[in-house]
Amino acid sequence: MTPVKRIEIVVPEHLLREVQDLLDRHRPGGYTVIRGLSGKGDRGVQSGDGLSGEFSNAAVLVACPEAVASPLLQELRPLLARFGGMCLVSDAQWLRH
Repeated sequence: MTPVKRIEIVVPEHLLREVQDLLDRHRPGGYTVIRGLSGKGDRGVQSGDGLSGEFSNAAVLVACPEAVASPLLQELRPLLARFGGMCLVSDAQWLRH
């Protein structure tokens, strides 16, 4: 198994492209996107029931080495501060096959 940083990013769905561009610049090796999430945070309820997706969130899951995670997170922080969302970072073990 390989030690990695597990990064879970939740943002308003309309910001997903910007987050994906950031990830593409830092090349974490890949990521998974889950669209259409709903929930409640410090900016209120995101119900996910708008026709355009404007009230939905998206989650992005990333597993990468710490050397990639640190600069990626530095660049992600201002985006979250400006538009909302959250990011969880934890240590994980990647079972490579």
